[in-house]
Amino acid sequence: MIGIKSYGAYLPKYLLPRDLVAKAWDFPSMPGTKALASADEDSITMGVEAGLDCLYGIDPKTIDGLFYATTTQVYTEKNSASFIANVLDLRDDIVTTDFTDTLRAGTTAVCRAVETIKANNDVKSILIIAADTREPEPGTFWEYSLSDGAAALLIAEEDLLPISIEDYYSVSANVTGPWKKTGDKFIKTFQDKMDNKFYFQSLTKAMTVLLEKNNLKPEEIATAAYHYHDPRVLGVVAKMVKFPPGIAQNGLFLQLGCTGTPMAFLLLIAALRRPKPEAKIIFAGYGDGADAILLQVRDKNLLKNASRGRMGLLKHQKSMEPIKNYNTLIENKKLIERTRYSRRSSAVTIWRDTKSLYQMYGIKCKNCGTIQYPMMYKSCYNCRTDNQFEFVKLALKGTVFTYTLDHLYGGAYLNTPVPRCVIDLEGGGRIMLDMTEIDKPEENVKIDMPVELTFRLMHEGGGFRNYYWKCRPVRGRP
Repeated sequence: MIGIKSYGAYLPKYLLPRDLVAKAWDFPSMPGTKALASADEDSITMGVEAGLDCLYGIDPKTIDGLFYATTTQVYTEKNSASFIANVLDLRDDIVTTDFTDTLRAGTTAVCRAVETIKANNDVKSILIIAADTREPEPGTFWEYSLSDGAAALLIAEEDLLPISIEDYYSVSANVTGPWKKTGDKFIKTFQDKMDNKFYFQSLTKAMTVLLEKNNLKPEEIATAAYHYHDPRVLGVVAKMVKFPPGIAQNGLFLQLGCTGTPMAFLLLIAALRRPKPEAKIIFAGYGDGADAILLQVRDKNLLKNASRGRMGLLKHQKSMEPIKNYNTLIENKKLIERTRYSRRSSAVTIWRDTKSLYQMYGIKCKNCGTIQYPMMYKSCYNCRTDNQFEFVKLALKGTVFTYTLDHLYGGAYLNTPVPRCVIDLEGGGRIMLDMTEIDKPEENVKIDMPVELTFRLMHEGGGFRNYYWKCRPVRGRP
């Protein structure tokens, strides 16, 4: 049986109330909020977070592949899937590839994962990560909809799984829009009516043919989780396919916006909160065509276990906070060009120290058990024994041992200081990290404060992006 073994999600901490957009541009107001990534987040860092959530309680060394889906690639000639696999500490003898340039890249990756597992006896599980940080053009209605998020599904072949993948069907269509050329910063479109026409045609055909192939009637589907970019089109599609009321999974757009590639994933995760035994689910993505995937709940108890301990969608939503100023959007998305501090960087150093920098390994003294980080000393600083170390995986949570508040950051003086914290990690080890996602640090950063480690963008230097770990106030990651 091939199906979904586990799933995870990631949503940034902040929400942008749509009324701030309306006030900024004197637009008609629209209700709700949308997810907004921080300035030190991109599709890679959010993909790492979703992957960590999905793999909670699962040995990463057992994963045989990683497919990464996004329309907001950081690199156009570099395999981001390999980078994310490295950070997640997966093996190096796995299959990795990027799926990009279309909003249905995530569902396409799921279909290709199934085919890969069927065709290769050595591949039993593939982690699918979908992530996007979408940049709307200021002063357009895209600012109401385009948002940021990530999700992950672990596709596996096992005798018993929570959800099986029964079948899938794809439609290809050369549509007129939306699109974004190489070098374009923002999405373009001809007209919404034509875009919606192609959306209806592709998505309804994919789902209708899938139902016919499997001799199913629309009323036999318990839930339909399909990509949508506007609440108005959700119900139109449901009527065209003849789904009964309440089947189409709703409720995310008004709270989170349209997250792009992970949108269908997040809708599916929302639908799995209270599944019925043996329920049949349609999971569909759209973008220059559509993919429709037929799922079936196989074991409700296993499905509950698949979500236990993970933050998933609901816990992330509960830990989000609305921003109070439209300027935060401008700064986080770097919508205003300005001269920014440029740093140097060493690709050789990153390659040499990747086990320490990305995968968070320290060293443990075999003589006295002391754990230290980074891995740069030949002698134990506690017992002074030479060359008696073994690698040890460090925890991604801890407490603040001490800190300082620094107004100088990235070559600029900041009115709100950046906390630089020394963290005592759970299980041993001490590390110095910048803190992110902290409001009023002068008041809220404390000694012994519990924190989580989160993978973030640090700066650009040497012509590429440099990543490392930061700490943040606890959001609930196990």
